[in-house]
Amino acid sequence: MKQTVFSRLTRLAVFALLAIAGTTLAQNEADVVAEINGEPINEVELDQLVGQQTGGQTDLPAVQRRQFLEEIINLVLLAQAGEEAGLELSPELQAQITNNRRRALAQSFVRENTTGDPIDEEALRTRYDEQYGGEAPQEYRARHILVGERDQAEGLIDRLNAGESFETLAEQHSQDGSADNGGDLGWFTAGDMVEPFSEAVTELSEGELTQTPVQTGFGWHVIRLDETREGEAPAFEAVADELRMGLINRRIQDRIDALRESADIDYEANWAAPVD
Repeated sequence: MKQTVFSRLTRLAVFALLAIAGTTLAQNEADVVAEINGEPINEVELDQLVGQQTGGQTDLPAVQRRQFLEEIINLVLLAQAGEEAGLELSPELQAQITNNRRRALAQSFVRENTTGDPIDEEALRTRYDEQYGGEAPQEYRARHILVGERDQAEGLIDRLNAGESFETLAEQHSQDGSADNGGDLGWFTAGDMVEPFSEAVTELSEGELTQTPVQTGFGWHVIRLDETREGEAPAFEAVADELRMGLINRRIQDRIDALRESADIDYEANWAAPVD
């Protein structure tokens, strides 16, 4: 689907941007800038906080760094108070700490696998030729209903075939921001969408509805193609950043697929196993 059902289907892009924007600094216990009740704050920890709030800029005047230091001192004091109150033992807080650790490690790994081997212009040119081919691209306007279960999607297809309004059902059932617009995704090219979605759209005729649900990493889609038109191929420079992010996303997804392929994943909950 479109690289913003648009926002939902580009969570990998957002994840990559967050990872690339992060600050990589090595711990150096010697550079302690303050101690609070015996707990040290080092230069790396201060820079990490500063970078989060300044978009990565850590070379600030001393007066500004002192302001950030006071902020992290307050943070440490509150954390110590929470620890003394026994809050660190709650399952909810332990889950948050665990997920924050996982997120930080994952972002660092993604960063290393994207910035360590940057996308060069030759790869961008190749991708541009693949996507646009020097020709005006076909553009599509479609609606979709996104739900979490295949059975629900199949039921919606039956109701649509029986004559119910696509727009109304999208507003009532779609788990996506486009629901407010009756599932309307606007105009897009096949390259704007994740592959299973784009393949389904390109096989439809105008006015046609998918007769089987389309699965992506975000759920099950019921799709109706409303219109097609011949678009205009953009200049390379206008889409270079978008193409670069698309290649980064593909690289990340390929890495995730490889990790999943080699992983031992056991779904313990009776509802958790994927449904084909």
